Amino acid sequence: MKKLLFLALILLSISSCGSKSDQEDKESKKMNPNLLPDATGQAGELVIVMNKEKWEGPLGEALQEVFHAPVPGLNRNEPSFTTRVIEPFQYNRIFQLSRNVVYITTLDGTTPADKYLKGILPDSFKERIANEPELFMNTSDNQYAKGQKVLNLFGKTDQDLINHLKEKGEIIRNYFNMAERERLATDIRASIDSRAISDQIKNKFNYYIKIPVGFELATTADDFMWSRYLPSRGPSKNIFVYFKDYKSQDEFTHENVIKLRNEVGKKYIYGDPDNKESFMITETEFMRPVFRDITFDGKYTVEMRGAWKTNNYSVGGTFISYTFVDEKTNRLYYIEGFIIHPNEEHRELIRQMESILTTFRAIDNPA
Repeated sequence: MKKLLFLALILLSISSCGSKSDQEDKESKKMNPNLLPDATGQAGELVIVMNKEKWEGPLGEALQEVFHAPVPGLNRNEPSFTTRVIEPFQYNRIFQLSRNVVYITTLDGTTPADKYLKGILPDSFKERIANEPELFMNTSDNQYAKGQKVLNLFGKTDQDLINHLKEKGEIIRNYFNMAERERLATDIRASIDSRAISDQIKNKFNYYIKIPVGFELATTADDFMWSRYLPSRGPSKNIFVYFKDYKSQDEFTHENVIKLRNEVGKKYIYGDPDNKESFMITETEFMRPVFRDITFDGKYTVEMRGAWKTNNYSVGGTFISYTFVDEKTNRLYYIEGFIIHPNEEHRELIRQMESILTTFRAIDNPA
């Protein structure tokens, strides 16, 4: 079995250290996460438990390449995650409740920190690490807190783990990217007004998207909807949905997706309500959008991330979009979340937009 539940390993290794009632209490919480306290920490934050000396060496460099890789499509360099590295002896109750935890263990370590990390692994599992070179990670949930995600990264030697990090970095990143997106999607709150907008959209267009509290309906047309959160201070958050009849696979080429976005922006997304000649375009001169083929709601989808601006350069920001076809209605959908927040970080804001977009569902059999 290639995935082991780290919580079970922890419990096994310390079973002789607690009373029967202590173990029963821990087992009860393991079976029912609702008995655990809520995980703490900021979105996008990782607590890495390891020998800190190794963080300054080749292993740390490889870890930083994974977790500090720039978020694609942003108009400023932002790391994928914010990391906090601590020694295992510092792993107290405060850190144990962190939302995202990473343990780094290699069998060739000789420092007290390395020995501590190896000591929480049963001998049988250490034997597997030594004899199964392809085994380098496992995951678990709710080790110490409800909603917590735990990732174990391990290797026979530092170099073995470094090799896996270089080869599987995207998989490792995606584990926490998905965790953050799922948390945000779960936390999306609606109000009476925003639910009314979702219902209005559903009745008019035969699709559903969850409109969060505070969003208003900016404009609609026969093929278009734009909803936005426009506070007096802080970031402006925007989502829009456009659809048309699907013609051919050529509509998924990167250039045609950009072209479609620019057509929609020019027609519907104005930069200044009093100046209809000010409209949204995609930034391609100083940075190109980043594309990725993914599956969205079971459908082949082109994801696009990048920067946008108005044609008169009055305002700009970043965006994420999905382009896909709903075969039952033969609609090509282009859905997007974009941000206006000049000179500020956009990483977590784009994650929020991504989470809102994932609530989209086409209605195949409208009433």
